[in-house]
Amino acid sequence: MTPYRALSTNPTPVCVLAYNILAPTHFLHETACSRVRIGTDLLETLTSITLRDLNDKDFYRLINAAYVSLRDGLDLMEELQHRLAAQAAQAS
Repeated sequence: MTPYRALSTNPTPVCVLAYNILAPTHFLHETACSRVRIGTDLLETLTSITLRDLNDKDFYRLINAAYVSLRDGLDLMEELQHRLAAQAAQAS
């Protein structure tokens, strides 16, 4: 079994972007928080601009960047959830 899991946002059928499922929990958490922060910052930017001045390509780029960052963060949080569930099962 490989210690890497593909990110959901891989644009190709071949896994290019992956994360180490054996990485220390605090690193996974820190990286997940960073990705979510990036995505929410991009979405907050959209709330402070006038959309009529934004062309469709630029709008798509901002939305796609926010989506990729948030989805990557959720992938990492799901890994953390699996770890926490396993720890809880061992403790009981």
